[in-house]
Amino acid sequence: MPRDVYLALGDGIPAGLGASHPGLSFVRHVTSFVKERSIARRTVVIAQPGLTVKHLFEVVRTIQPAFWETVRIATLSIGSADLARLLKPRRLTLDGNPFPPRAVIKKADEFGYHTDQLFQLIRERHLPHVLVTTLYNPFPSCPPAVRFVEGMNGIRRDCAAYHHFEIVDLDDAFRDNEAYLIQGYRTGDWPDLLQPVNRPMFPNNAGHKLIAHLITRHLGQRFRAKSRRSGP
Repeated sequence: MPRDVYLALGDGIPAGLGASHPGLSFVRHVTSFVKERSIARRTVVIAQPGLTVKHLFEVVRTIQPAFWETVRIATLSIGSADLARLLKPRRLTLDGNPFPPRAVIKKADEFGYHTDQLFQLIRERHLPHVLVTTLYNPFPSCPPAVRFVEGMNGIRRDCAAYHHFEIVDLDDAFRDNEAYLIQGYRTGDWPDLLQPVNRPMFPNNAGHKLIAHLITRHLGQRFRAKSRRSGP
């Protein structure tokens, strides 16, 4: 059975949230790229808004072994749902802090544990190419969000290195450009989540296009290098 599938795993971002049309999501852009270059012929998206890394692990473990044998490339984009849960509005503590330090540490520890579980599970499927995107921060004016995103990205970098996955850095590309790349971006602070619609979590069309560019640039370099090694 040929390996001809591009598998997009994750939460609301690979599901296409923020794009004005499904055809403008980063997964669609990447799909066009891998088809044009005969890297992959089919795309399968396993992604859902609100899917935390823990819940994604539960979904991934149900995938049948035969399917994994058809996957050539996988992208893994996780963390936005975990961040949203951390920043979910709650009552203030006595010192006026809506994010008690212990709660932030607990969430980070949970994220690290479930990330390692998920990466280990995917590694055991022996996929040829796994690309892990870092998480950009849609709330750069919120110190707990800054600390949590930095911690989450550190965890995924360590896990990716251990399991020999490749990192695609979104955080650096989005930093200081959030207003141009995130749908509904306002102040960059957690109260923006109180908005009834257009909560500023997901990439707009430009953000999706940038994510696709970073992924396809990585794939282009990888497969050009592979082609040179297999040449005469």
